[in-house]
Amino acid sequence: MKYIALIGAFLCSLTVSAKEAVNELALAQLAYVKGDFTYARASGREVGSADGYALACQTGLVMGGFQETGPAAVRSLHGALTDCRKALDLDPTHFSAGLSHAIATGFEGLRLRKTAYARASKKDIETLIKRYPDNAFTVGALAGWHAAVSRQGLLARLALGAGRTQAHTLYAEAVQLPGADLPLYFDYIRFLADGKTDDKAEALRLLADVIANPPEGRLAIILLGKCRQLQAALQSGDKKALKQALTAAMPFGDIDVWGATKKTNIDGFPLRENPGDRDNFSKNWCTLFAGCNHIALADCTGFYWHDRGWLLYDKPRQR
Repeated sequence: MKYIALIGAFLCSLTVSAKEAVNELALAQLAYVKGDFTYARASGREVGSADGYALACQTGLVMGGFQETGPAAVRSLHGALTDCRKALDLDPTHFSAGLSHAIATGFEGLRLRKTAYARASKKDIETLIKRYPDNAFTVGALAGWHAAVSRQGLLARLALGAGRTQAHTLYAEAVQLPGADLPLYFDYIRFLADGKTDDKAEALRLLADVIANPPEGRLAIILLGKCRQLQAALQSGDKKALKQALTAAMPFGDIDVWGATKKTNIDGFPLRENPGDRDNFSKNWCTLFAGCNHIALADCTGFYWHDRGWLLYDKPRQR
């Protein structure tokens, strides 16, 4: 009887602990909505569940992407990747953690100009699309991937198989799917505002709708402020003002290790998988793009970033 009572007390304590964890997570989620991001991230980590770490990851992306700059933003990005991996270790199928991890990996790839990260990001997004084919966030994430790579120029598009046309099609599809929210529309608007005349007109139309019907929450306030900047710049027709507004709207926009004026020398966050031979720069590189006129383009598999610039990657040799 004594042992039964002890077991009952133990089970009761587990139930109380579970309820406390649920309450802590609910408080962390409320803090996120209200904009107390520091508390939300810390509490999500303290809960220690897949949902808690996923919330911490999402919060870190908001903090680093829109509130911090330089090394602090990079640390938040890396912290978000760590939190997402902890969530996925606990629940490998966790949707929010998987999507946030893929997006964060893409941002780290842009920061480092490493194609292995871009490929890993796309692979993870496409895996989620297979599981959730009609999900606004997965389709929107793939659209964002194409848009981000396309902004890096022709060589990046050639190397990674990205395109602005694909981005346009995917964004248009994503915003028609159930659950499309302000962050998705904001990403689509940024993409359109950086396009041609018809795209800019569509961006203005969407901006008017978004600003007229704002959702609640601190993140919404942040994004709406950037939307108003884009709207004013587009309406003015001032190219310089639009460029400045687009730069200000870019998440993690100033952590680029490539630009001399925005250099943030922090080592890259390691990928979960071996990037493979294509990023083993000690082998198979044929020449710098600038000096490869004697190399037939057909003999190379693509263009890739090295530490010093774009390189042509030679076909792998037999070992």
